[in-house]
Amino acid sequence: MDLRINDRIILQAGRFNALIAPLELVLGGINGNPVIGRYTTLLIGGNFSRLLNGITRTSGNFEIRRSFTVHQLLTILREDDHSIVIVEHDPTIYEDAGDAKRVVPPTMKDLARDVLFVLYAPTMDPSFAYLAHTADHLWYYDDGSAPADPGPGNYAVSRARKAGIPGQKTLF
Repeated sequence: MDLRINDRIILQAGRFNALIAPLELVLGGINGNPVIGRYTTLLIGGNFSRLLNGITRTSGNFEIRRSFTVHQLLTILREDDHSIVIVEHDPTIYEDAGDAKRVVPPTMKDLARDVLFVLYAPTMDPSFAYLAHTADHLWYYDDGSAPADPGPGNYAVSRARKAGIPGQKTLF
């Protein structure tokens, strides 16, 4: 089973897929994809979800859960029995996580062996980079529309500009 987000991004089952892409691209891939209607799918959001407002799926196979702490995320992942799991990255749940944060990447990697697993974020930040370091496949989609003022949420662009490299986007 593969999940096609667009012509270039094809996520595969049995792999830990980490995806950085614009929100609209991912929403189009979720809402318009027949694979998601055929398989049981779980979308896990955090404290602040960008995806939830744009989801138009009404299939009985599509479930949404929220995790407000690392411990809740780990519980959801460990108890999961869906065929497709999409975790929308929320850096705020890792702020006070302490040592519990270290358990998340191996848990995601273990779950990804049996399902189509996606860790998604619209931009790179330090906690996403930490979680994705064990990913089997790291997808970085750049449509060339980097914000003029990247702000704190766009970690890769901010670091490149602070280093005096205008316009360069780099995964750290």
